[in-house]
Amino acid sequence: MFQNIKRSRAGVTSDTINSYFDELTNELQDASLSNIVNYDETNLSDDPGKPKVITRRGTKYPERIINSSKASTSVMFTAAADGTILPPYVVYKAIHLYQSWTKSGPKNARYNQTKSGWFDFFCFEDWILTVALPYLKKQTGRKFLIWDNLSSHLSLKSVKLCKDNNICFIFLPANSTQLTQPLDVAFFWPLKSTWRQIIEEWKKGPGRAEATVFKNNFQHC
Repeated sequence: MFQNIKRSRAGVTSDTINSYFDELTNELQDASLSNIVNYDETNLSDDPGKPKVITRRGTKYPERIINSSKASTSVMFTAAADGTILPPYVVYKAIHLYQSWTKSGPKNARYNQTKSGWFDFFCFEDWILTVALPYLKKQTGRKFLIWDNLSSHLSLKSVKLCKDNNICFIFLPANSTQLTQPLDVAFFWPLKSTWRQIIEEWKKGPGRAEATVFKNNFQHC
């Protein structure tokens, strides 16, 4: 199995990756697994994708009738190296956030909205305050946040909050997330595979007349 990657990502060298992991090993040598936290943002699409189907021999263009769209919802997932999963942080593409969009979701999940539907530094600050800090403050010793180093997320307030709580940032090498981002490598593929199954079943049942998953239904899926 293979996947398409951008040319910039294909240019990442083995020397870069090996150097990163050597430095990472030294940095985390005495760290507790519960103090090593990885987080990443991904989008969950309304489109269940194209499944494999069994058809009569000679059928060139098998079709199924199902409403779909290109809409998606952004979610920040966070996990510690000891297997602890922190509450998800959901960002809707909207101008306002309505209470009905936040009911019946995962325990302690957080919700927000932006015009783009992706994290900005205001969302990141709120994620630090409401998801990362409540967990990391319970840990002793140095804590580590491993991430993609997106400048659009960082603010002086976020940096100060982490510094004041003995939390260090570890940045992944540029254009290397398909190799070095733990959540991207090991978690998101099975997550999205399961999500596509959920969306497909929803569109066959309660959502069969809908082209998109309404925001007040997203947390129920």
